[in-house]
Amino acid sequence: MRLRLVVVALAVTSMVALAFLVPLMLLTRDLAADRAVLAAEQDAETAARLLSASVGASPAEAFAQQGLTSLSLILPNGEVVGQAVPASEDLSGPREGAAGSQAVDGGVAVYVPVLTSDGQTLVVRNFVPDADLNRNVGRTWLTLVSLALVLVGAGVGVANWLGRSMVQPVQDLSRAANMLGAGDLDARVEPSGPPELASVGAEFNHLAQRVAELLQQERETAADLSHRLRTPLTAARLNAESLPAGEMRERLLDDLAELERTVDHVITEARRPGLDSTTRVDIASVVAERAAFWHALAEEQGRPTEVFIASTAPMWCVVDRSDLEAALDALIGNVFSHTVDGVRYSVTLDARDGDAHIVISDEGSGFASADVMTRGRSGGQSTGLGLDIARRTAEAAGGWLITSPPNARGATVTMRLPLVD
Repeated sequence: MRLRLVVVALAVTSMVALAFLVPLMLLTRDLAADRAVLAAEQDAETAARLLSASVGASPAEAFAQQGLTSLSLILPNGEVVGQAVPASEDLSGPREGAAGSQAVDGGVAVYVPVLTSDGQTLVVRNFVPDADLNRNVGRTWLTLVSLALVLVGAGVGVANWLGRSMVQPVQDLSRAANMLGAGDLDARVEPSGPPELASVGAEFNHLAQRVAELLQQERETAADLSHRLRTPLTAARLNAESLPAGEMRERLLDDLAELERTVDHVITEARRPGLDSTTRVDIASVVAERAAFWHALAEEQGRPTEVFIASTAPMWCVVDRSDLEAALDALIGNVFSHTVDGVRYSVTLDARDGDAHIVISDEGSGFASADVMTRGRSGGQSTGLGLDIARRTAEAAGGWLITSPPNARGATVTMRLPLVD
C-alpha cells in the first residue's frame, strides 16, 4: 500500500510538473529570442537615426564615421557597407520601406529602412546569431528542471510519510493479530495513525482482552466441572476398597486411580495458559506404557493383541506427554468401544524419514464414513471427540493423523509425529 501511494504520488506530481515545465521551457526560449531580436532592432533604429541626422556626408561615409560597421548598410544600388550580406537573402521588402525581420542561415536578420533627403531608401541590417537567440536558455531550462525535480521529490516524500503513517499501524495490527492467533493472549497494539485506524487498533485491543477473558472463564469452568468429579470418584474408591480382596478389587482400584489422574490432568490443563513448545517426550516409552495399560482389558475380553516397537532407542518428539497419552488412549479405546469382544488389534511404532509413525489397527468392520474425524460426529454412539483429540495433538506437534477409507476391512489410524534430536 505504501509503495502504491508513492508510485501514485510520483505519477501525479510528474504529470503536473511536465504540464507546467514544458510550456515554461518553450516560453523562456521564445522570450530569449524576442529579447535578442528586440535589442538588434533597437541597435538598427539607433543607426538609422544617426544616418538621418548626418549632414554633408554620404550615407556610406556617415555609416563609417559613426562606427556602425558591426551592422550592414544596404545602399540603393545594392552596394553593402559594413558586414556582408548573403546574395541569396531576400531584401525586396526592406528596400520598399518595410521594416521587420526574417530568419536566415545561422540566425535572424533585422531590417530598418531609412529614407534619404533625395527620396532614396537605405536599409540598415542587423544580424542576430543563433547563439544570441538562445543565450542563457540552457541555464534557465536547467533551473526549471531542477525545480521540477525538487517539487516531485517533495511530493513523493510527503506521500511516503503519509503512507507510512497509514501503513505502519496496519502492519502493527497485522503483527498483533498473528501473535494473538498463535496463542499470545497478551498481544496488543498502540492505537495510532488516522482516526479510523486508531479506532480499529483500540477495538482490536478490546477484542483481544475479551478473548483472553472468555478463555480464562472457559478454563475455570472446565476446571470447576472436573473438580466436581472428585466427590463421586472418592465415593467409588471407598466402595471399591470395601470389596473383598482379590484381582477384581485391585483392578478396579487401579482404574479409579487412573481416572483420578486423568481428572487431575484435566484440571491442570484447563488452568494452563499455553503449551510448552520445548517439552520433549520419548514416544517409544509412552506407546509401550499405554499399550500395556490396555492389554489387561484386552485379555479380559479375549482380544488377541500385537504390540511392535521398531527400536528400543528413545524416539524424541516435541509434544506434551499427557496430550500424547490422551491421544493414544482415545485411539486404542476406540477399538474397545466400536468392536466386539475377541476382535484382534495391533499397535505399531516405527521411524521413517525422520518421523515416528504410530499405527493402530483392528480387524473390525472399519469406519462407517469418511468424516469420522469431524469433531462431535460419531457412528458408534460415542462423543465423537477421540479422533479429533488425537488429530489436534498430532497437528500441534507438527504432524498429522489419517484414517483408513470407509467400509474397508478393519479400521486403521496412523499418527505421524516429527522426531527431534
